[in-house]
Amino acid sequence: MAQRDVADVEKILNVGFKDKNLLRTALTHSSYAYENDSDNFNEKLEFLGDAVLGMVVTEYIYNQYPEMNEGQLAKLRAGLVNANILAELGRDLNIGKYIFISNGAEQTGGRTNKSIMADCLEAIIGSIYLDRGYEIVKEFIINLMIDKIKAHAGKKILGDVKSTLQELTMAKWGALPEYKIDKQGGPAHEPVFKAEVLINGKVLGHGIGKSKKKAEKVAAGEALKEISKLEM
Repeated sequence: MAQRDVADVEKILNVGFKDKNLLRTALTHSSYAYENDSDNFNEKLEFLGDAVLGMVVTEYIYNQYPEMNEGQLAKLRAGLVNANILAELGRDLNIGKYIFISNGAEQTGGRTNKSIMADCLEAIIGSIYLDRGYEIVKEFIINLMIDKIKAHAGKKILGDVKSTLQELTMAKWGALPEYKIDKQGGPAHEPVFKAEVLINGKVLGHGIGKSKKKAEKVAAGEALKEISKLEM
């Protein structure tokens, strides 16, 4: 990438880089590196950027929307931190024009590919964090996503806890929660049910209630808490 192109990307991002090579790496797809016998591409920066993005968005919505409970915040974050949103933001920035991709990827529409675009934006976030630090990357992310955040937070779609869990697990892993119910005990006129919820075969929550529905809701709430712990 020519120095002029680096400057163009810096203007688009409104971020000046001390180390221009970090930005070049963030824009380099693995297909280009393999085609040119190089091991310098953006996957590690993407890994870092994903974590930074999640932290910044989580911190912002936690402070900005104190009226939301844990499940609602988790649902809001899942609606914001995903490939679809990142690809939209990348297209808005016209990042595809500057991505290094192989000739084969170029011919198959790689510059507009949702996955490539989303991964590249995460890599850019990682590079900003390394080059300029947390406060600068935080400002970049919030400025980039503020309209999306307000739009999603403004929707009154934060339904019950089971719906929240389902949307979260679909967004993160493409998997639906599976509920298993056992009758725990209690008299015939007032039974007590025990539920567990599994994601991809792994138990993430347990619940007890006077009906199957209530037990499942408790289990779903516990699963949301467990997922939040895994992301800390």
